[in-house]
Amino acid sequence: MNNIQKSLRKHASKNRKAANERFFKMGKGEYSAHDTFIGVAMPDLRKVAADFSGATYELIKETLYSNIHEDRACALIMLVNRYKKADHQERKKIVQFYLKHKNQVNNWDLVDVSAPYIIGQYILDNPKERMILDKLVVSKNMWHRRIAIVSTLTLNRAGKIGETLRLSEKLLDDAQDLTHKAVGWMLREAWKQDASTVEMFIKKHYDRIPRTMLRYAIERMEEARRKRILNDIWL
Repeated sequence: MNNIQKSLRKHASKNRKAANERFFKMGKGEYSAHDTFIGVAMPDLRKVAADFSGATYELIKETLYSNIHEDRACALIMLVNRYKKADHQERKKIVQFYLKHKNQVNNWDLVDVSAPYIIGQYILDNPKERMILDKLVVSKNMWHRRIAIVSTLTLNRAGKIGETLRLSEKLLDDAQDLTHKAVGWMLREAWKQDASTVEMFIKKHYDRIPRTMLRYAIERMEEARRKRILNDIWL
């Protein structure tokens, strides 16, 4: 056990561990069946990550390959923190590291805490690198597909919603409910920037869009408008 892991265990809570095990789907065959929690809160994860800001990539990698969920989360937060302060060459190195070890980014919160701030920011700053998203979105691994779509959160917030729409179309027939939720979330974020374009996208694909995805996408709309769309009434 390395020093990062030892520090995290000082913040572990049996009550939070139990709460996490209830919250995440950990039954046989469910998406968190592979995972193990020790019960560390996000503020404590961020504190430990900050305390070890100078950790080597080898130490981060060792922590990322732990079977403990919070260890992996801390390693990813450390990468995000490093990315924010890095120059272009170092950022490229972090992206390469992230993609090389992406199989360890294997739960929805691990994706969400890292992908927008590493992959998303990198694509925003380097649009020609969008092929990274193209490779991820067609992966057989559901977490890779989530990395692709959730990375577009950063682009959405910058007013560039095209990648969200492009990737969302590729994921309309995805079999995973977690993917439907992620796509719906990104469509909702895109809608905040350009409501008419997103509503046109929904209308165009209405017969294919999964119900969960649709509900997430229109969640922030005015109630009457939301009900009309759910009933396929376009006025």
